Order: sequence, then C-alpha cells, then structure tokens
Amino acid sequence: MKDWQHGYELDYLKSVESLYAAYNKFADSPFAEYKKNNIAEDLHKGHLHIHADGSYVQTKVSKSSPITMYQNITIGTKTPGDCVITKLRGTDDYIEDVCKQAEGNTWLYVWAEDKTTRMIAQNYFDYVGSKITTFGEIYGIYFKQGLIPTTFPFVDPVEKIAIKQLRVPVNSDIIEKIAARLENLNIKFQNHYSNYNKKKSWSAISLRGYTPDIMRIEKPVEMSKKWKEEHKDEEFYLQDTFLRQEFPEVEKLLSFLGDAELHRIRFMRLTPGGGELTRHTDQVDPDSGLNINNLSRLHFPIRTNSKVKFGVWEPTGNKKEVNMRVGECWVLDTRKPHTVINEGDEDRIHLVVDVVTDKNLKETILS
Repeated sequence: MKDWQHGYELDYLKSVESLYAAYNKFADSPFAEYKKNNIAEDLHKGHLHIHADGSYVQTKVSKSSPITMYQNITIGTKTPGDCVITKLRGTDDYIEDVCKQAEGNTWLYVWAEDKTTRMIAQNYFDYVGSKITTFGEIYGIYFKQGLIPTTFPFVDPVEKIAIKQLRVPVNSDIIEKIAARLENLNIKFQNHYSNYNKKKSWSAISLRGYTPDIMRIEKPVEMSKKWKEEHKDEEFYLQDTFLRQEFPEVEKLLSFLGDAELHRIRFMRLTPGGGELTRHTDQVDPDSGLNINNLSRLHFPIRTNSKVKFGVWEPTGNKKEVNMRVGECWVLDTRKPHTVINEGDEDRIHLVVDVVTDKNLKETILS
C-alpha cells in the first residue's frame, strides 16, 4: 500500500472512482477528474461523504479567497467559516436532499453542462456565475445565504457574451475581391501550432503579426517556456507583413473601428471534409476579452459553406452553434470554450482580426 492511499485499499478507491464515471465525463482535462488519489485524500481528511444514493465533498473555508470567472474577473469571495460543496453526484432525490439540507453560508460547485444538477441547485441556491478553466471546463457557482450577509461584485454584462454577430457594414463585393486575390496569390498557409489542431487541418498566414514573416502567426506571450527559450534572441513586436499592402480592401472592412488599435490580422483556413479545432479556450493570452482595453477577436468569413459549424459555450454551460456567412462580422470571446468543424466540401477561410476594445467597439458589441 502506498502513502497516497492513506490506508484505503486500492480496489475500494477504484470502486469509488467508478461512481464518478458520469461526473468525470464533463472534465476536459485530467486535472478536473475526480480520481482515486483525490478520493483517498478526501476520505483521509473526512471531506468525502458517501451514501447509497450518491456522494459529495464538503469543506470549510479557512481563509478568504476570490472566486474568479477567469483571469481577474471576480464573481464572489469565500470567507472563513463558509462551507463549500463540490463533487456532487447521485440520484436526483439525493442531490436535492444535499441542496435542501445545506445550512449556513454555503457555496456549491456543479458542472454548468450538467443540466439536471444545475436545475436542482437553482431551487435551493442563488446562481452567482461561472468559473471557466483554461482547459475549457465550466463550473456553475451557487450560493446559499446563511446568517452572515454576503455581497457580490458587479460583473460587466460584456463578460456574459461568448459570440455575437455585430451590426456593422460588411460589403460583399469587397469580400469577393479579397477572396479572388487570395486565390490568385496561391500562398501556402502555415499549419497552426496549437495542440487542439489535432488533424493539422487549421492553418493561417499573417497580414499583421509579431514579425514581418507571413508564416509567423504566433503570439509570443501565448507560447510555451520551451518555445520562448528557443527564440530568446529574436525580437518580436507588432508590425505589418507585405500581405497587408496586397489587401487594401481590408482597411475598408475595418473602417468602422476608427482609431482602435489593431493587433494580429490573419487569414485563417480550415480544410474541408472534417477539418476541426477541438474544444479549447485561449486564456493563455492575458489580453483576450471583450471589455475596454482587452483584445476582441473579429471574424469576417471570406470563403465558407453551410456545413461549417462554430460552437461556443456560454458561461451558463449552454452551447451556441452558429454558421458564419459571407457578409457578416462576428465577435468572439476566446476565453470561453469554443470549437469549429468544417464538414463541407470547400475551404473555410476567415479574416481574423484582434483589436483593442475601445468605448465605441464595446458599445457596438453590447448593442
């Protein structure tokens, strides 16, 4: 028996882990799964409560700590003496009993995509908001008020937006000129470096980036420690590539942004026949977001088809699926989980623009 087992037989720990098979399906990373080593630790500390119809983990807060949606967006603060219930699973009746019997200031974490548990929780707890991990998991955060009054910080309405079509002018003739010139140039696209590009079906070229090379599509701050070490002697700063001059029509598309500061501008290609980006977030980029001074990401479809499905999970856990069409402009908050698949017979090419959100753009997003 190993130390981490804390005296519990391995077969027993595995049997408890098996009870969490359905719970673990909502995890997008091994760190969020409830596994035998976590189970042993919680049993040892007396946190895990197991009953015939279900189980849950309950802990007491020893010091104040913020609950963040992501980055620095705080939705609540746990204070000493509060209870926290997590890893709740079981029959509907059992889950309802746990929620009903919770006393005092109590926080409840449930998978936002677990609609049944979410609906039961809303009958006994107040919904506070969501916590979205870098791996794309979404926790619904609920609170039951005890004797100690609790206040919650204001969360800007823009944080609730995951994806939205903007009401801005997009000239289809301009889009067609861009598409025709891109086709005539016949430039090879650079495979995207991300680990969610598993089929190597996603590629891009740069009109504006951190080097003058159209094939350098990366943003240095997003890259791994290994990459940064390998490129430590290189100089990176925002600049246009020669492609920006080749596409003056892009400036007309972006004229509604006024003097807003432009960061990366890329053509992004997704191959047909099942080209796919798996579920992910871009929280590694500390600048991403839709609020003022954050980087909003705009999508202008250049070539697409009706079988391109762009899926984005809203903070509530609901999945919104859209088909962006030529002549439209969409804004995406890349901190929320998103995925895309091209099940059509032709390439999907978007002009993707990262822009610093100013007052005017924020008003456009919220309108």
